[in-house]
Amino acid sequence: MKDEDYGGKTLVFSPSGFILKLIFSIALTVFMGSVTRNGMGEGVSIAHVIFCYALIFVMLWFVATLFGFCLRATGNYIVAIILMVILLVLLAFGSEWLTKKNASAGTIAGIVFLVALVWLPINDVRKAILYIKNTI
Repeated sequence: MKDEDYGGKTLVFSPSGFILKLIFSIALTVFMGSVTRNGMGEGVSIAHVIFCYALIFVMLWFVATLFGFCLRATGNYIVAIILMVILLVLLAFGSEWLTKKNASAGTIAGIVFLVALVWLPINDVRKAILYIKNTI
């Protein structure tokens, strides 16, 4: 098969970045989840605890993805951390501003953001599976 015949999409995937995000997210989820679980009290259901762990995991995955994006954009670790903090603050202020302007629009934006948070690790795992499938 010639290179001219190939019309597929190019898969952009970094296995090292994926593994680092996975280690970072799992390690901090275990640490933060145990602290959160101890602070919840005795009358909390197991489903609530599992949901909190999942939410912490996807939030940390988002932070790791945002840091990777900032690092790729700037090429400097210190500048990437500063840019990541600025973007997170802008996200928080933008969400708060939208909620003050229109409560239902703020709720819809929050739901869309949560769906995007859940989609990030799913998409990265899908890319990892395709990468392994195509390289082995």
